[in-house]
Amino acid sequence: MKDPKVTELVKQFDKDLKVLNKTWAALQKHNVFVRASIKGSATYDALKYLEVEEITQRVEYLKDKAE
Repeated sequence: MKDPKVTELVKQFDKDLKVLNKTWAALQKHNVFVRASIKGSATYDALKYLEVEEITQRVEYLKDKAE
């Protein structure tokens, strides 16, 4: 039997992830690169978390008009 509390947490996690991906996609459209990784050991009992390691934006000041 599924735990109702876990079911709600899974739904919330999925919802939060969709929002995060939408924001991340918007950043990419502005030439922003985000490097993130999942931290924590590779065991089921260890807590995992996301960590942003770098956020950079590519800016061009001069672009060849032929491109």
